[in-house]
Amino acid sequence: MVTIRPATRDDVERVIALRTQAFNINEHGRDSMRKDPRVEEVRVAEVDGSVAGTARAISFAHFFGGRAVEAVGISGVAVAAEARGRGVGTTMMRELLKELRPRVPISSLYPATVPIYRSAGYGFGGVRTFWKTRLDALPHTGPLSASPFTDDDIDEVNDAYERFASGTNGLVRRSADWWQRRVFADWENRIVYRYLVREGGDVTGWIVYMLSKADGESWRLNVDVRDLVWTTQAAGRTLLSLAALHRSTGQSMTWPGPPTDPLADLIAEDPLENGGTFRWMLRLLDVPAAIEARGYPQLVEASVTIAVRDPLFPENEGPWRIEVGGGQAKVFPAEQADATGDVQAWASIWASLHRARDVVRIGGLEATPLALETLELIFGGPMPWIADFF
Repeated sequence: MVTIRPATRDDVERVIALRTQAFNINEHGRDSMRKDPRVEEVRVAEVDGSVAGTARAISFAHFFGGRAVEAVGISGVAVAAEARGRGVGTTMMRELLKELRPRVPISSLYPATVPIYRSAGYGFGGVRTFWKTRLDALPHTGPLSASPFTDDDIDEVNDAYERFASGTNGLVRRSADWWQRRVFADWENRIVYRYLVREGGDVTGWIVYMLSKADGESWRLNVDVRDLVWTTQAAGRTLLSLAALHRSTGQSMTWPGPPTDPLADLIAEDPLENGGTFRWMLRLLDVPAAIEARGYPQLVEASVTIAVRDPLFPENEGPWRIEVGGGQAKVFPAEQADATGDVQAWASIWASLHRARDVVRIGGLEATPLALETLELIFGGPMPWIADFF
């Protein structure tokens, strides 16, 4: 029998052991978990009285349509090797989602494997893309001066970050703790370098990076960027030129960015490579609340009626009438749906990842032609992406 409960301090070493077996966590990472285990975020699964699985629920928010939508990110899902294939992970996820639904309208995660999360109602929500280019291809000089980015600058930088993030879909709202643990910390224990640029006294860009050994080279290095945000051409060129200062010993730079990164247009040539893409997943826990929580284009006025297939949460099924105007949506019970889809399909549409007509091609959505056009009008927007890993 599988039972799920909150973790206690007594579970910390077992949780670390489960995560290490699942993710090959190094000694520095294990020590970091011991020093700050965050047991209040952790759940464990017991099988016949022994802890055989664990998961972590992290509260934050995603920006969608200019608004921050409260969310819980699931991470560190691990099941002991000897207990796998017995439904431990599936049971743990479903019970955790039942716990979370009254608190937040959406949940997100990075899947180590997709089927278990699809069965829990997650669909793909966006991407985490890494770009790579040669250091000698970057601008050698920039128009601004870069200065060290200290802890005293975090509040000002975060204000600039939220202005930037509100113009995208998917980026995570960052608390002061998030900056320290998710942006500045490195589980490989490398030195983290931080710089920012200002224009007229205002922060217009910053870069956070580490150095690592370049692939196939005995001594050359790679600039591994953790965070790179720029809001003006001058800021972008200056931050690129700062990275280029490593070209005497360096070979390349990698950074997380949107699926099509306009930063590439600030490089004279076109030597960019896609350094890897990780698709993250999204669960609409409370469909009406999720639709009302995100923002929408100010000039769009439209309505459509939908229904949802959600075996875990039948209360999501509807039908629901969505009325959008003035940048926000209202949802009302309805009698008949013009578009009916699986909850996984609605996650991708809600997030602006897939057009409704593409979801029809994928499977999981049936809709009238007018409903498809309306859904694409309502949920159109920049493709969702995340810079941070959790």
